[in-house]
Amino acid sequence: MATIELNDPFTGEWTCFLETEHAYDETTDIDDNMCDDIIYKKINNKYYRRILVDDTVNVKWFGAKGDGETDDTQAIKNAIRSSHSVRLDPGQYIINSTIEIPMEFSGLSISGSGSDIWDKNSTILTTKNSNTLFRGAEGLNTFKISNLIFNGKHDDHAITSGTIAMDFTEGGGLILDRVAVKNFSEYGLYSKRGLLRIENCYFRDNKVGAQIYSDSSISNSEFAAGDIPLRLVAGGNRLVNVWCNSGKISCLDIEPLDTNTGHQNTSITNLYIGEVDSPTEAYAIRIRGNDIKRVQQVQISNSFFVHAAGNSINGLVYADKADEIILNGINVLGRGLYSTASDYTSHFIKGINSNRITISSSVINGINKNAIYQGSNCYDWEIFNNVFNNCGDHIAVNDEGANIYVAETLGRTSVIGNKFLVASGSSVPYAAYVSSIDSLNWDSNFISYPNAIIVKDPTYTGSSENNFSGSFYRNGNDFKTINKAALTASYFDHGFVRPNKNLKHAQFFYDNNLKKPIWYDGLDSTWKDSTGTVV
Repeated sequence: MATIELNDPFTGEWTCFLETEHAYDETTDIDDNMCDDIIYKKINNKYYRRILVDDTVNVKWFGAKGDGETDDTQAIKNAIRSSHSVRLDPGQYIINSTIEIPMEFSGLSISGSGSDIWDKNSTILTTKNSNTLFRGAEGLNTFKISNLIFNGKHDDHAITSGTIAMDFTEGGGLILDRVAVKNFSEYGLYSKRGLLRIENCYFRDNKVGAQIYSDSSISNSEFAAGDIPLRLVAGGNRLVNVWCNSGKISCLDIEPLDTNTGHQNTSITNLYIGEVDSPTEAYAIRIRGNDIKRVQQVQISNSFFVHAAGNSINGLVYADKADEIILNGINVLGRGLYSTASDYTSHFIKGINSNRITISSSVINGINKNAIYQGSNCYDWEIFNNVFNNCGDHIAVNDEGANIYVAETLGRTSVIGNKFLVASGSSVPYAAYVSSIDSLNWDSNFISYPNAIIVKDPTYTGSSENNFSGSFYRNGNDFKTINKAALTASYFDHGFVRPNKNLKHAQFFYDNNLKKPIWYDGLDSTWKDSTGTVV
């Protein structure tokens, strides 16, 4: 077949056309109605089709300018309707009315020349109105957007901003790669269909950065600022190497879309969580079910949570109507000794009506009140192998100093293999407050702080001495401890007969006759209670 070379009237480029009777599918016959002088031409009663590289058309062939002034909406629509993948050269393309991505675009892509917000050679899609830019049509499936920027404001001083960058109430299987989305008044991305694949993307300064539906994956991407940077509204999602920070309400919400939507089986690893910019208590991660659908089986691991910015009161994780939540290998940094009355970290995790929560192998630093708050209607929490460092300090008063607080009488809480450390010299922090010692499984925890109280149970005794060891008396466990009476590590034993052989200075013993802990003073060979009185 013969080819001819023609000059493109919009770009000025020379391009080749192939003489043929068939469309690109090689089965459909070309007719006069298909000849648009862009893709198909009729010259001297012969049909020609444009030779495409990678089956891709350029929006400028359809008249788009990309000059930041011309409304390029119709040109981009026409390019998409050509049923070929679409490319946009560097420039700022104005889209002043919504472009629908049809079902026929499934399997195709829209790509720009770059998504670096500081690079003038990037591709920017923007608007001068308050419209949505792209909307997926019903039946649309598996298509890709890459290497471009969605900006809700056509310039930095614009008063009006776009509403939604990408509305996929319909249309699933969206793939985003190297896409930046910013300055939209409602959503950067709104999805009610699953199977999204998002990687190397950047969402910033949208009211809601992205709403993600089920069975989607996000990797190597950042969601920042706005009200809520990221929302996961159905289950089965996977997040790896994701940053969420600087929201005004929260940084990450994990909750069902509605009472008909389940939310199970979400895994998140290598997550960075930053602070919420709020003068009143706000939580960086909110895991919240509703009265019909609870959130279940969420695991967050190998992650870093930080509250570093000033003038905000933050908790880090809030769980309500949530079950089987695992927080494992989390490095937590609260405000600690840098806190003030208007700038502190209240909790690492606070739960209400949430069961079977596991916190394990984490280093929890500088939480100013109860690091773990197991609230009302919360049962079967497991707290294993964590380090609590300088928690319940600086802002806390009274029982806010308990690193672990269990509100329910029968909370069935296990606290095993943890360390509770306080280096500030404060006498406020202590290990745990429980509403009933009978529901606490405590073993092999290491204590190093000035406070005499280890576990406080107000129903067991009003004496701080007995609160020092009530749980150990019940369970009969040995444990290693340091208290203010003798700042030396010892093993704690119990019984009705005091040890009388191989005694060591500051050796502790729970005297079942006195029903309180005592310690051996090797300097004068006497047994004393925690106040130093010989007993």
